[in-house]
Amino acid sequence: MQIENELFYGAFAFFSTFAVYNGQRFFKANNAYKSPWLEWVERNKKWVILLIAVAVLGALLSFLKIQKLGVSTFVLLLVSGFISTFYVLKIGKKNMRELPLIKIHLIAFTWVAVLIVFPLLNEEILLATLYIALAHYAYVVAVTIPFDIRDLIYDAPSQKTIPQLLGIKGSKVLAIALLLLFFSSMTNLRPELLLNPLFYIAVATQIVLVLFMNKNRGDFYCAGLIDGAIALLGVSYFC
Repeated sequence: MQIENELFYGAFAFFSTFAVYNGQRFFKANNAYKSPWLEWVERNKKWVILLIAVAVLGALLSFLKIQKLGVSTFVLLLVSGFISTFYVLKIGKKNMRELPLIKIHLIAFTWVAVLIVFPLLNEEILLATLYIALAHYAYVVAVTIPFDIRDLIYDAPSQKTIPQLLGIKGSKVLAIALLLLFFSSMTNLRPELLLNPLFYIAVATQIVLVLFMNKNRGDFYCAGLIDGAIALLGVSYFC
């Protein structure tokens, strides 16, 4: 399907995600525990602030180029921004990621809201919005489960994350099932994907990465390989 101003939607998603991720790590650098990545952030705070400022400017300029914004999409972005901010910043004694059962769903909601629902809803492509959003929700939950496996040694038991509830093996089974559900849903919604080898590679890569995930994997495996493999999915849609 053709979306008007798709380049600006893509640029807005890229810059806003870049700003949020680095902003979250900037605030998390004050934590007592610091991963190698957070240690780098603490040593290079001025550069991180500069990168965040550039990303915010890029997101704002891209957003203004879209030109139109409905009430529903404005509310959607407002909710996404609230979640992204208070995912790491505390309201009282807790931030939102520390609340039981919802950590992974906060991530999935914001990703799907900004990348999928915002452009489709704003361009009034209403019929396909729900089905495509649900398919990608399953995908994001699946690729986020490995991060919760990595965080098993850091997350409080009260958070009740999926690996805490199902164990590592059960979490992998769920993640792979969700990836297969995503594959089935998207190929039904867009049959041309069945003839797209890169789409197969994008989904298969994530399945392999889930299979080889364990709680000792570091930032390179999760933020590098798993997050990086998401780009394959995006590229496959343009092939």
